[in-house]
Amino acid sequence: MNSLHYQQFSKSFVPSSFTSFISSTEDIKTVVAIDLGTTYCSFAYASKKSPNEIEINTRWNDIKELPKTNIALLYDNSCNEVLKWGESALLHEEKKRIRITPKYYHMVERFTLYLDDIITERPHLPSKLNYKKAIIDYLKKMKEIIEETLDKRWPGLKLTQILWVLCVPAEWGPRAKAIIRDCIYKAELLNESIGSHLTFTTKPEAAAIYCLSVIEEHKLTVGDTFLMVDCGGETVDLTMRTIQIGNRLKEETESIGDLCGSTFIDQEFLHFLGNTVGINALQKLRIGDLQRLVRRFFCQTVKFPFTGDPDEFETIELDLERQCPSLIQYITGVQRTYLENSKWIIELDFETIKKMFDPIIDKIIKLINIQLLDLPNRHKCKAMFLVGGFSESPYLIKRVKERFQGRIPVIAFPQHPMVASVKGAVAYGLNMKIIESRVLKWTYGVGVKADFDIRNDPPSFRKSDNKIWKFSLLAVRGTQVMVNKTFCKYFMPINSGQTVAALRIYITKERQPKYIDETGMQLLGTLKIDLLKSSNRSVKFELTFGTMEIKATAKNELTNETYHTTFEYQSSE
Repeated sequence: MNSLHYQQFSKSFVPSSFTSFISSTEDIKTVVAIDLGTTYCSFAYASKKSPNEIEINTRWNDIKELPKTNIALLYDNSCNEVLKWGESALLHEEKKRIRITPKYYHMVERFTLYLDDIITERPHLPSKLNYKKAIIDYLKKMKEIIEETLDKRWPGLKLTQILWVLCVPAEWGPRAKAIIRDCIYKAELLNESIGSHLTFTTKPEAAAIYCLSVIEEHKLTVGDTFLMVDCGGETVDLTMRTIQIGNRLKEETESIGDLCGSTFIDQEFLHFLGNTVGINALQKLRIGDLQRLVRRFFCQTVKFPFTGDPDEFETIELDLERQCPSLIQYITGVQRTYLENSKWIIELDFETIKKMFDPIIDKIIKLINIQLLDLPNRHKCKAMFLVGGFSESPYLIKRVKERFQGRIPVIAFPQHPMVASVKGAVAYGLNMKIIESRVLKWTYGVGVKADFDIRNDPPSFRKSDNKIWKFSLLAVRGTQVMVNKTFCKYFMPINSGQTVAALRIYITKERQPKYIDETGMQLLGTLKIDLLKSSNRSVKFELTFGTMEIKATAKNELTNETYHTTFEYQSSE
């Protein structure tokens, strides 16, 4: 289909009476939140009749008392059948004593990292497997557990009576949300015909909602601003919020995040181990043995207890003969000679372990500083709450308190930090009015075609018809927008004979872009609209930021026909 080239006609800013992303809530009985991260996944649920009774799932197949399970799948050789998933997949690997080559099965982990545009190093996937298929297969397994759990709690409850809330890392952009929405449809958690029964929130936003339950004990009240730091396994996400009347939340700064979760300390340990035994030896070790070494030795003996206090530290010994005997056969050369003389014992002293932590914690401290510096002068950060599994690290707690105790009056670590986000996501689904405003993380606009200006336009962007595609700005990154506020512009077609239009919506991190061919520009999607042959063919285009997703609307001003979309996402693959 030929797209319609538009020139900008006029512009205005119009507040919207668009009420909610969910068109009808009469048939919704239950809210289910899925905290989909890059290392772990969890879900929680509550009935609309009993909103204060949020329940966390702690049973995953035959494994009990775990609030989360791993982002992991064990496939057969063809990658068509999932043999094990979550924690069970990792335990299966640990129990295998005989080395099994990949021709018999494939283990894949952390495949949701493919949704992050910034990451360059992503986990390896078999050639037979696409990351979207892995996400769909994982969600199908989640669906089985969710259906079984809810059926015990509310027999007869249908999936169509559920409002789904997806809680995702702060750095996942519109592209990631569009892909996840499509995967949810294909996993049959939700039918596309009732797509309004799915909404999104971010981990720090959900965690901030969760922390509203503890603001009174810390003497926070309306007008007070607090910083939320969600320290997970892979990502650390931050948001600055101000408490409004009715315990609503106003976002003050652009939420940020980075890959500096606790699993990166595990990677630092593996780098140290690789330098000690040889990289080739470590690469030959079966994945199950490697996981067991990290999970049972490093995490339990080293990472979790480390306080950062040299006076209470004793050198830790890694006995390879006892902890990982299968690794010894692969060690060669000078490394083997050294370790034989050391009776296969590797010492981890205080400075060695501290060096594993410090680069990661330094990144977290830098993120906190950025949020504090971005806070408008009229506000003062009264409290900082840290949640997520990594927030329980004694050394992280020590470093954060040392750095910020004098700048922030309250530094607190609420109870049950591992489930803060997923519980907050359920609370959001039960009352989405709790969020009053958000700060845009992207600049949004529409591609428009104009005459090339040899004096002002870059020659490299010039098209063969002596035209140039410009970026018509709608909403600027960093703008604080009230929920359901609409940005609006009017456009006119350049070609008089066209009967079909295609408005292309672009996003960028730049605040004042001029051209759609600039570096970093992404095509978010296309909104198509029919036109009549007439002299008055203006189109009113709107973007409404009602929830974490965006509603695009185009109205034919001549016929009053209105077109809506959640975007036909154009993949860059």
